[in-house]
Amino acid sequence: MSAAIRVVVVDDEALVRHALRAFIAADPRVELVGEVEDGSDAVATCASARPDVVLMDIKMPVMGGVDATRALLAWDPACKVVALTTFTTEWRALEVLQAGACGYLVKNSTPEQIIEAVAAAHAGDRVVSPEVQKRFVHSAIGGTSRLRYDSPAPSARERQIIELIARGLSNVEIADELHYAEGTVKADIRHINRLWNVENRLQIVLRATEIGLIEL
Repeated sequence: MSAAIRVVVVDDEALVRHALRAFIAADPRVELVGEVEDGSDAVATCASARPDVVLMDIKMPVMGGVDATRALLAWDPACKVVALTTFTTEWRALEVLQAGACGYLVKNSTPEQIIEAVAAAHAGDRVVSPEVQKRFVHSAIGGTSRLRYDSPAPSARERQIIELIARGLSNVEIADELHYAEGTVKADIRHINRLWNVENRLQIVLRATEIGLIEL
């Protein structure tokens, strides 16, 4: 069995830290190795705890999550940061993603979604909450009618997977929904990435919306 993913939590709300501590303790895939109340302490804590993934709040009193993400990745570019916040506006997400975060979740995400996002970040994938994903798509297409152009067609199974990605399901949830192995789902997503020359789940949803395969 592979080693648990080492996680540090950065959040100024004690209740959120308590909940995340409980979520992480209940799942053998992850291990909490540190927690801090403000982004200003993130680098020092991560220097001693050596996490694989950091769950980062955005709004904190001394140093917010965007600046803390920049500081953390300047210190260790290999560290993965997943923003976990109450904000659902696309500009907030874009700001922290441009700072180097590889995920953006809202705090009403389920424990499974949070742990799956941590696992995805550790594996090099990008995860964005469905609410924010939808705002990105609508912003990108300008609220206009769907664009249609030639694009390689995915298989029927891949279309099902794309629809479930758009609904915000994790790889594990997609596998359960379609009664496939998780490895099959991951392989299909890699094939969709190659087929459409995209890199992550958000880009899959954007492309599928542009060509009229799905609606958000």
